[in-house]
Amino acid sequence: MGLFDFLKREPEPTPDDEGPSPHYVFAHYALRQIALAEPLQLLAIAASPDAGSFMEALLKDVVEQCGREAGFDAAEIKLHPLRLNDYPCVVIEMPEPQEAAEAYMMAVLVTIDLAADPPPDPDQVTAYYYTLEKSVSLPDGPRTVLAGWDKQRHMNFGEGPEPTVEAFVEALSERD
Repeated sequence: MGLFDFLKREPEPTPDDEGPSPHYVFAHYALRQIALAEPLQLLAIAASPDAGSFMEALLKDVVEQCGREAGFDAAEIKLHPLRLNDYPCVVIEMPEPQEAAEAYMMAVLVTIDLAADPPPDPDQVTAYYYTLEKSVSLPDGPRTVLAGWDKQRHMNFGEGPEPTVEAFVEALSERD
């Protein structure tokens, strides 16, 4: 073996890391970007008959970007338009997450007065995007993490509630 034979060695195989799952990308990137850029439009779509086709098109784009199947259909994504502390909100319930950091559900909260006209400048609309994520499970059941974003930053609120729409909404109402 010569002094520079290490340069001729075959590279060691790298682990098969396909990157983040489509489930993760859908919740943490695709929907979040739309929610924070166009919150009023997203709320309108969520309350419309076009909500299912919108989610289907968005998931299709994510699958194409990720280069692998999502493992679920867009029809499994459930939308729950509601009011949270008098503000318009939509909770997006995802299929059961398989990996840590995938979302059980997300919420888009827009802090506007629905009785008044919307601000003329869309940049004056304040929106928040929340996720309830799967964490490392313990013997006593699943653990969750509550996180959120606004246009400037990501916030980690620590341990979240049980992964139900009701518990998620209650946890968010306590934050506002």
